[in-house]
Amino acid sequence: MDVVIEGCGITLDQFQLLTLSPGERISFSPSASFLSCAFHHNFFCVRVMRNEVFCDGVVFNRLRGLPIVDLKEDGYRTARARFEELGNIISGESLFKPEHAINTIKSLLLQAADCKIRYANPDETFQVTPAKVSEIVARFQDLVEDNYAKHLEIAEYCDMLGVTIATLNRHVKNELGQTAKQLAQERLALEARVALRTGDRSVKEVAFDLGFGDPLYFSRFFRKQFGAAPTQYFSGTA
Repeated sequence: MDVVIEGCGITLDQFQLLTLSPGERISFSPSASFLSCAFHHNFFCVRVMRNEVFCDGVVFNRLRGLPIVDLKEDGYRTARARFEELGNIISGESLFKPEHAINTIKSLLLQAADCKIRYANPDETFQVTPAKVSEIVARFQDLVEDNYAKHLEIAEYCDMLGVTIATLNRHVKNELGQTAKQLAQERLALEARVALRTGDRSVKEVAFDLGFGDPLYFSRFFRKQFGAAPTQYFSGTA
């Protein structure tokens, strides 16, 4: 199936899954036939690398690359069954319809995340979180979630946590595969991309809302994270 995503033409194989984020522009060939499921980006928590939503992060929170998950034939059959089950839930009558639908989508995301990790290209790596992160890392993630737009220094986070920078970096690196600064910047970058793709605010407005006093600095930060200018992700009119 021929698909054009953000101006890039690709051929989608039979057993592949597209995972699109808000605002991404896509068009299909006239003869295309597919199953789809759409939900608001707030439907699941978007916290970076949190255990309870790690599947969501692996599938959607990519910094680069095409939004494609290779399911292989076995995974495709299971995913198709999930889509059909979801359709039956939505069209049916049940007191527990919302809960049942949520669980089905979560199952689909878990399967997609598993396939994306297992069948990734050799140059792609995914840091799988442990069953439970340490208290220090969990508290740091919560602080980042509450303060990412304030552009706090890692030393300021350490003061709030009562630990040294070396201690925090060691825990974050061992458990999440990145430095504390990288985690904070990634969370800010992902929020920027979501905000741009909604099209509700211009690039300049998003920059100011996320604590960037200089839109040019925001553009440099965004390009470093995603390899593209923020204007390429903005779906509205500046």
